[in-house]
Amino acid sequence: MERTINLCPGIGASAHIIQHTELLFPSVYFEQPHLYLVQQGHKRVRWQQHEVVAHAGELLIIDGGQTVDIINGLSDEGIFSCQLLICDPLLFHVQQTPDETAPPAPLDAVLALRNLPCALMHSFETTSLALALKQRFPPIIIRHKMLEILLWLKQFNISFIHNEARNLTQRVRRCLATDPHNIWTAAKVAESLSMSEVVLRRKLSLENTALRNLMIDVRMSSALTLLQSTDWPISAISQHVGYESSSRFAERFRKRFGFAPTAIRGHQRIMEPGAIQPYGLSLMEVPE
Repeated sequence: MERTINLCPGIGASAHIIQHTELLFPSVYFEQPHLYLVQQGHKRVRWQQHEVVAHAGELLIIDGGQTVDIINGLSDEGIFSCQLLICDPLLFHVQQTPDETAPPAPLDAVLALRNLPCALMHSFETTSLALALKQRFPPIIIRHKMLEILLWLKQFNISFIHNEARNLTQRVRRCLATDPHNIWTAAKVAESLSMSEVVLRRKLSLENTALRNLMIDVRMSSALTLLQSTDWPISAISQHVGYESSSRFAERFRKRFGFAPTAIRGHQRIMEPGAIQPYGLSLMEVPE
């Protein structure tokens, strides 16, 4: 079966990530909580001088609203693979059981669960299957399966909180991510956020960012996900994120991440010298 991203609005999404080259993805932003069940290799996440590593058979959790560096390490067979579940924030209110009155404590930015119960792993696999075969499952059953995952995490005192966008940069990201193929002008973005173009540009400037940089970053982040999680040709991914020219897309992708799109799928085995800065140095959001 061809790999793709399986999305059910209001519930979440699943994907099977495969990578054949060990690469560093710098400053990747996560809008929603991501759950990675590592199957082969290991997943290393770094943020604010912290580091968490999850190995095969372990669950790595990245909460929404985080920007982290990621390294997907290869197994002895030369492959990294994992199953991904993305939780829709609309489900988060059900994590609180009827006898609870206090709101859940905030989740650490990133954490790894080890020694997983077999029942939790089985639940993860069946939830992924239900999303992949969503035409064969009633939506209420798929929703129930995703809620089962959240309730399992509750057993580990892990709860997600639906946070509103903390700043304008996050609000603009959400807007742009709804359609990365679209040519978003400042006027279009401002209208969608119910503000003037002048106010939009001024507030983004105060947050030390620019609309053009955000647009490029959203497009390249979307392309990264598609390269890892689908079997789409690179030309199709290029068009999906708004680039008619595959060579122009490849140039932008290389500037953002430091390697060609083909590297993710194993067509380029060696990282380019000097492409990635050592962790801890300032990483520009979108190198130009």
